[in-house]
Amino acid sequence: MKKSVKKFIPLSLAFSMTIGVTALPMVTSAATTKDKEIQPKITWDQEKGIPDFVSGKLSKKKVKNKGDALAFLKEDNNLFKVDAGEFQVKDITTDELGMTHYRTEMTIDGISVYGSDLYVHVNKNGEVYTVNGEIEPKIENKKWSKQVKLSANEAVAKAESYLELPSSMSYTSEPTSDLYLYQDKKQWLPVYLVELQFLEPYPGREFVFVSAKDGKVVEAYNAISEAAATGTGKKSDGTTVSLNTYSSGGQFYLYDTTKPMNGVIETYTANNRTQLPGNYVTDNDNVFNASAQAAAVDAHYNAGITYDYYYNTFGRNSYDDNGSSLVSTVHYGQDYNNAFWNGSQMVYGDGDGTTFSPLSGALDVIAHELTHAVTESTANLVYQNQPGALNESMSDVFGTIVEAYDGDMDWLMGEDVYTPGTRGDGLRSMKDPTLYNQPAHMNNYVNTTADNGGVHTNSGIPNKAFYNIATKIGLDKSGKIYYRALTTYLTSQSDFADARSALLQAANDLYGESSSEYTAVENGFAAVGINGSGGVGGDETPGSDNYEPNDNINNAFGPLTSGKTYQSFISTTTDEDFFKFNANSGNNVRINLSNLPDDYDVYLYNSGGSLVGSSENARTRSETINHSISQSGTYYVLVVGWNGANSVSNPYHLTVSVN
Repeated sequence: MKKSVKKFIPLSLAFSMTIGVTALPMVTSAATTKDKEIQPKITWDQEKGIPDFVSGKLSKKKVKNKGDALAFLKEDNNLFKVDAGEFQVKDITTDELGMTHYRTEMTIDGISVYGSDLYVHVNKNGEVYTVNGEIEPKIENKKWSKQVKLSANEAVAKAESYLELPSSMSYTSEPTSDLYLYQDKKQWLPVYLVELQFLEPYPGREFVFVSAKDGKVVEAYNAISEAAATGTGKKSDGTTVSLNTYSSGGQFYLYDTTKPMNGVIETYTANNRTQLPGNYVTDNDNVFNASAQAAAVDAHYNAGITYDYYYNTFGRNSYDDNGSSLVSTVHYGQDYNNAFWNGSQMVYGDGDGTTFSPLSGALDVIAHELTHAVTESTANLVYQNQPGALNESMSDVFGTIVEAYDGDMDWLMGEDVYTPGTRGDGLRSMKDPTLYNQPAHMNNYVNTTADNGGVHTNSGIPNKAFYNIATKIGLDKSGKIYYRALTTYLTSQSDFADARSALLQAANDLYGESSSEYTAVENGFAAVGINGSGGVGGDETPGSDNYEPNDNINNAFGPLTSGKTYQSFISTTTDEDFFKFNANSGNNVRINLSNLPDDYDVYLYNSGGSLVGSSENARTRSETINHSISQSGTYYVLVVGWNGANSVSNPYHLTVSVN
């Protein structure tokens, strides 16, 4: 079964309480009686019933080191309701404002809990002012390690078999296999997270979750970060630019050693093959003016501009802030219509001349790819669903900003290389995402299993929020707010509401809560339907839902007419729709739930409040319940979205037939 059945309130209480309301824990550590007027601001994870972003005066004792940070979390267990496990500090950073940030990870029985990153942020006075992240408060405290039957290497082999990779596989980086506790269909189990990076038989950065108990694959996705999902801009424009090169043995190389970094900026060519990094791009007279060199010149020059933006604006030394080399390869494959960051370098195809010209010719594409690397080194937003769409959006945001930094301001992405035969178009628009089939508001959020949950589609919503903000306060301030949010407050599982909270906190840090910058962030997200609720569709409730309010059994709509199809919406993450019908002993009832925009489920309860039927198919498969009535009375149908699934644009169809 896909998940645990929703518990029905006993009939004696059912007509005075609303089904599905979670009691929220009280915050007791944030304010004393003396200063009780200073209450923290809290964004709640509605599904888990715990905070995911808390800001205010949070600590009574000074936090000066990692031991103090862990003691704070332990003492404030009442806030996060953690019954099992402990936290470990994984990283400590101090920023230019003198604030210290402790990144902690939750572990149980010595095994890390996947996605449980909790940050403790401390001001210059040693006071905790913000705690944010995602944790799992309800994991059973037991010897999980006893369930581990596979080795890390065996898990790699299972992943290779699952992906049907050839035995002579050539990897661009050594496979990794790390043990986690992972939730699969509401069940926790130990898994190995296997990462495989390769270029053949297709460009892949595959993450495969392999059960450590029996070797079964429970989840897998390809996290190759593609800037050109549908294409971008123009050919190189013929402009002559200054290049930092390197001379050796009578040859000049696209090899820049002038930056204040430990590594270099270096550019290769794959010569229309797929082996990376390929061969150095060289020239005899240090004038790289051959037509075959243009793509490499673009990649080299644009990587330098992107490096300069991050370094000159934020003091960030390369994508990892450790001065690592920026490696680019051009002329990848034959007519390859894409560009990607593979976890260690950037790769650019030449395009087919119709959809794309060589993709390195667009500065915003290169800044986009390098920002994927920055994101991986900081927030590490998982490349799926809303975190993945945020990942894409952050790359679009800084692609736009870096292009403006170089003097070319527009709100299009990839316009210089997309459809070279068509002027004035682009791959995406920050100003109007709908021009390129992206939603610009949570009302139109696309629920899909394609494209890792729509990462290139739903990124239009935070992109539009950025446009709203930047047009109010400018790109310079917007960039500073977004960079601080990305590098300080966002975590691997952050969704759109978390991004709002993170950006508001960053604006507060830099400009103050009463500032126009803070207000611009608040209004910018509100305009796209994100008001801190954390759900797809924000706080929006469709006016066309004719059966509301039917969120509890008191207000169940009906009685339904047998055989009639009713259309309605699950409009928010917490919306539940109740219907009722009458049936007599001996009747046969068939319930059909169809036309599903996302993963919806249906349940049948008798008049005594007992569950007598359910259907919980995966994804958008229709749901059906067949039930023989043994006792006459009123029966109740509950329609609900799995894991917060909802839609305000596509109605579901419900038909109850009583024969």
